[in-house]
Amino acid sequence: MTEAPKSMRPTVLGLVAALSKPEAHQLAADIERRLAGLGITLMKEDELSPNAARQVDAILVLGGDGLMMRAAKAYANTPLLGINFGKVGFLAKVERGDWQNALDALISGHYTIEESSTLHATTESSHGTEDHGWAINDVVIRSGVRMIDIELYVDGYYVNTFPGDGLIVATSRGSTAYCMAAGGPILTAGVQGFAIVPISCHSPIRTPMVVAESAKIDLLFKSRYDASIILDGRVTGELAPDDVVRVRRGENLCRLVSVGEADFYEAFRTKFNFRIRPDLEPVRVPESIGNARGSR
Repeated sequence: MTEAPKSMRPTVLGLVAALSKPEAHQLAADIERRLAGLGITLMKEDELSPNAARQVDAILVLGGDGLMMRAAKAYANTPLLGINFGKVGFLAKVERGDWQNALDALISGHYTIEESSTLHATTESSHGTEDHGWAINDVVIRSGVRMIDIELYVDGYYVNTFPGDGLIVATSRGSTAYCMAAGGPILTAGVQGFAIVPISCHSPIRTPMVVAESAKIDLLFKSRYDASIILDGRVTGELAPDDVVRVRRGENLCRLVSVGEADFYEAFRTKFNFRIRPDLEPVRVPESIGNARGSR
């Protein structure tokens, strides 16, 4: 994570709003009026180019995590500040009721930029190489209605063959998405690794693993049944027997603007109702932990 210095107060901001949410467009109008009064230039979505990182200091995204992923891929490496209009909001971190405080923090330079790695996928087949692009959350091989076999190789070493519905390779950012739903690990902030998770593995041995971001992950498709390669929920190709899906760390970064104190664990407990005893109050709170450390 890199912190934005005071000198990086934005002068030009982009704006992307969810087309299907009228309340997002109402907020967009409020933001436009607010920024106009401060002398900050606002560029709307139809004015932004794929090289938006050269046009704007950051992009305000009014929507859910799906829109955040679309914006991150459309405007690679551009810092995004997401105001959540969706159901979960792990990428769109700011709840809509807090938009004014978040905007004030951004325009005053009191923010950080969290950078996380992405994935890049290609397929090697008898027909040559197919480039599937890059993913923010995950690269997935998924079967149709029949069980498939996938051989996993890491840095050229054979790991195992997984019979089942497929396999997920997830970034730390994507570990709370399909990875978590399939029983994979949650990679918290600062963990630089990729999770490899079998989907409905037809074996009692189905342990997921985490490999270094520098690892070379090869997935050899060994089945005559249908399977697709999917990046961030979008099908990008179909696989044939003996095709090899090569997954590597992507060149692009996912860059999210963070304002205020970020509490990943509170967000995780709240958004996923991850509370074993909902009425239980913790003995220590963040303030007491900080005071305890300061008194050492």
